[in-house]
Amino acid sequence: MAPNEETAGNPEESKADRFKRLAEPRVESTIKKIKIIGNLAASNYEFNADQVQKILTTLRSAVDEIEKKFQKGLNRKGFNDEGKFHL
Repeated sequence: MAPNEETAGNPEESKADRFKRLAEPRVESTIKKIKIIGNLAASNYEFNADQVQKILTTLRSAVDEIEKKFQKGLNRKGFNDEGKFHL
């Protein structure tokens, strides 16, 4: 298997450093793609309210899934829903 974004990096890299290294470009790339979707709102396209709602609902659903995954990870690490430590 050739090295890629997942496997590249220092073998001594901490989990926090790896998270930051991978998260920053992924979020940046995703934001760029969302902006490209926004370009579809330009006047040189024809769309209706139902189509717009389907796009927005799908994007919100994807963000909601990500939020749940991060919250589950925080809960496993000893944080409750408010981000406060509990035993």
